[in-house]
Amino acid sequence: MEPRTIDILEAAVREFIATGEPISSSLLFERYDFGIRPAMIRHELCELTDEGYLEQPYHSSGRVPADKGYEFYAERALGHRSVYADRLERELSAIFRAQSWPGLAAWISGALHGLGVVYEEGAVHKEGLERIFDRLELQDRAEIRQIIRDYESLDERFEKTVARIAEESARTRENESGEPGERVDDSIGVFIGRDSPLTRSGQLMAIAGDYRNGDERVVICLVGPKRLDYERAATIFQALQKVVNN
Repeated sequence: MEPRTIDILEAAVREFIATGEPISSSLLFERYDFGIRPAMIRHELCELTDEGYLEQPYHSSGRVPADKGYEFYAERALGHRSVYADRLERELSAIFRAQSWPGLAAWISGALHGLGVVYEEGAVHKEGLERIFDRLELQDRAEIRQIIRDYESLDERFEKTVARIAEESARTRENESGEPGERVDDSIGVFIGRDSPLTRSGQLMAIAGDYRNGDERVVICLVGPKRLDYERAATIFQALQKVVNN
């Protein structure tokens, strides 16, 4: 993907996460300098839609991210080393050393406005179900029921899918040029929509980190709406990796 196209896709996803409104070429032209006119931006958005990164809910509306677009955006966020990860390391170190897994799940929930989950050797600690609904606009009761069923089934699914989380988090991530390159952090996996092994709702996503605490394996996870602050999530999971490494 060309660098300018990457910039336009990232801007479209970022704006939708912030506003929840379909993104138009005129809005991107007003807020960003891509060096091209709105008509060319519109063409790029059409191409990204054809390639499955964006969707157009209605013929005359703007674009919204598809699951493929969210995944691309999340992978890019995780591929950038955050300068703020060091600031969180001390706070997380105390929780991690004390093995206060319910406390860590609650901390993750509060920091990222989703469901914090910590799995360790057969036990699943979950905190913050109500936060999942903060950035969801659900009109369908069936979708609400599915999210509740996902929550109730999470313990069983974690037991079955820990191996997939480890496999997914070991994939080679993209470097800043968008080409396959060195991993910044190979312990983190991203699952968007119905591709997630942990949930069945198309409204949710999950970021999971597979870590070793001495001889103990700990999987730390955030389940939340797809309109997530992925940059902050990347910072937190990178900080957790630094805690484990140290």
